[in-house]
Amino acid sequence: MKKLVFSVGLLLLAIQVPFVSAHANLSRSDPAANASLDTAPVEIRLWFTEPLEAEFSRFMLIDSSGAVIETPESQLDPTDPTQLFMRPGELAQGLYTVSWRVLSTDGHTTEGSFAFGIGVAVTPTATAPTISEAIPADSMLIRWINLLSLSLGIGSLAFWIFVWKPAVPQGQPDVERWMRRIIWSGWVLMGLAGIFMLLLQVAVAAGISVLDAVTNPALSAVLSGSRYGQVWLARLVLWLGLGGVLWLARREPWLYWVALILGCLMLLTNSLYSHASAMQQDTFLAIVSDWLHLTATALWMGGLIQFFVVIGTAKRQLGSITALLGDLVGHFSNFARVTVAALMISGMYAAWLQVGSVEALVTTVYGQALFIKLVLVAPLLAISAVNLVFTQRGLRNGESVWAGRLRGLVGAEITLTIAVLAAVGAMTAIAPARTVMAVRNAGTVETVQPYFQMQITSTLMAHLEIMPGYVGENTFRITLYDTEGNPVIDASRIRLRFDHAEQAIGQSELRPELQADGSYAITGANLSIPGTWEIRMTVQRPGAFDTLMDFEATVDSAPPPITPVIDTSIPLTSQWTASLVTGLALLGVGGFFVGQYGLRPLTAPTLAALVMTAAGLVFLISVVSTMNAVAASRSGQLAVRDAWTRPVAQGMTGGVYLTIENGTHRDDRLIAVTSDVAETVEIHQTQIDNNIARMQFFTGLDIPAGGSLTIAPGHYHLMLVNVQRELSVGDRITTVLHFASGTQLLVQVPVQFDAETPP
Repeated sequence: MKKLVFSVGLLLLAIQVPFVSAHANLSRSDPAANASLDTAPVEIRLWFTEPLEAEFSRFMLIDSSGAVIETPESQLDPTDPTQLFMRPGELAQGLYTVSWRVLSTDGHTTEGSFAFGIGVAVTPTATAPTISEAIPADSMLIRWINLLSLSLGIGSLAFWIFVWKPAVPQGQPDVERWMRRIIWSGWVLMGLAGIFMLLLQVAVAAGISVLDAVTNPALSAVLSGSRYGQVWLARLVLWLGLGGVLWLARREPWLYWVALILGCLMLLTNSLYSHASAMQQDTFLAIVSDWLHLTATALWMGGLIQFFVVIGTAKRQLGSITALLGDLVGHFSNFARVTVAALMISGMYAAWLQVGSVEALVTTVYGQALFIKLVLVAPLLAISAVNLVFTQRGLRNGESVWAGRLRGLVGAEITLTIAVLAAVGAMTAIAPARTVMAVRNAGTVETVQPYFQMQITSTLMAHLEIMPGYVGENTFRITLYDTEGNPVIDASRIRLRFDHAEQAIGQSELRPELQADGSYAITGANLSIPGTWEIRMTVQRPGAFDTLMDFEATVDSAPPPITPVIDTSIPLTSQWTASLVTGLALLGVGGFFVGQYGLRPLTAPTLAALVMTAAGLVFLISVVSTMNAVAASRSGQLAVRDAWTRPVAQGMTGGVYLTIENGTHRDDRLIAVTSDVAETVEIHQTQIDNNIARMQFFTGLDIPAGGSLTIAPGHYHLMLVNVQRELSVGDRITTVLHFASGTQLLVQVPVQFDAETPP
């Protein structure tokens, strides 16, 4: 036992490598896509959704002629592996393209480009993020072979320990010779699969074929300069150790236990660069769940293959094997019951992490592959139930007919599990459904720059708002007040006359109509060309002289849509709920099996149940620790106070005002805002120029460590674009603030007339 503990300790030290991440999509950039700058940027910085491999992640700058500009190489930010930056030096006026290609630390590449201009306008183009869902055939095939080899090597070994030896303690040399051949075949295939997995990674990193990867210099770079290389070298050490232990186990049978532990650690290396490791939240739990799921799969499938071989070999060597098969089915069924339970619980947790919704399950390739996997698992469970209920009983009753049926049933199970692993191979070769949905839902956001101006006469005050404030179709909204500040809703006619100040294109008119909220509004394309427009407003009221007011509005062509932040994060409460439910399920089911089979630690069901129970405890401890840490550090977190918004009509724009306090010890940045009542939310600053209010769009706002950011009328505001329903005093809206640190703050915002009015 001391030898066992010592061996395991050494090998645990050998695989102490950092957790890794997954598909990296461009989240935002500075300069932003399609930005038009007055001066050259001092720095170009790109933010991605996942950490990057420094050796294989870079971007370059291309001028309008297509030539690559000589600049210092882009670098990975040493404080944040999700950021690439470059200080390009002096750049002349002109149009530039940033072309990027990055490798996430789990071995998936993404690439793309965007343009910006210096002293020149950029042609408005949509910059909607995209993500490929095509399944690379070579990647799927290699990953499938890898899963098959791991299952064969480790599952066949587990069958020897947990099923064969308890059922046949005296041994059967002829049968065991074939069983060892299966175990060694699995070991050889694991080695070959490992080589192909490395070549696949090199091919992905260098953008070459798998065959070309053999002689490409990127091979040494991947091994020595990437986290994937560290994990792969750990797998190589474990594989060599497994081979040595299997060789020695011929004379020291207890070493088969060491071999099984080494095999399970090899499965861990697979989880360390899986989609589970891509989770930015609860990464440890995701990896534990993936490891549990992969281990249960390998034990079940590899055990089935070994069982199939044993049935045929025993029948040839021993003749009548009905009683033997009855014992084997009994032990294997008890073993399979626990592994299937672990598979189902960990599988549901993984599906929630990587898919998250019925829409993602149905409309993404990843979700469809998962659905196929679930369809294939259903008959697998049915066959297992037949073996548990009918086959085992028939064999123990001496009914030899079930001996023939058993091999057919096990063969059917093997066929189905091979198909299941093919679906899993496809899933591991492409982006998870949750990531795909995040990219799809990001879409492009149309920018707005509303015009607002106020005019006051001796009898009337008028507010004119033009939305979105660019050439083309706009909504014109007028709000009137009398000298006492009361809304005026009795205007019999309001007329807007438009005349371009610089070009003689003729006049046009609009006549706004009274709206439910007391304003007057109408939509039209009267601002048809860029430049300054003179707008004369005529207001007619019963028993009063007509009131004339003159406005000037300078409008430009609409800029290109904004590429929004791609948000793949999961709300904290949802994480806690899923982790808590999974932990309780693992603990409850594992405890049930421990109680059923008793504390006999060297039997398969008890060991598997103890592992499930331990995994459940890990989940629960993690949830409690995280909740306590959050509760204990509330004073040192981002916080929001004094949030409010004004009443606004449906279809118009509103503004959210609040103060953000950064109680942490590092700078942060507000990068995006979402709300349940607006089509989009944009960050703007109000600037007054000659009594005309103009809005400047911002991609984000910085909040220094220990400082605060006030978003208030007349300065910054969070613009609610195209409000989906009327907001009245006393209502509350839900707004979510997204920060560069990954923090999300959910804010309930009361609707009121001003900051002082109580909600």
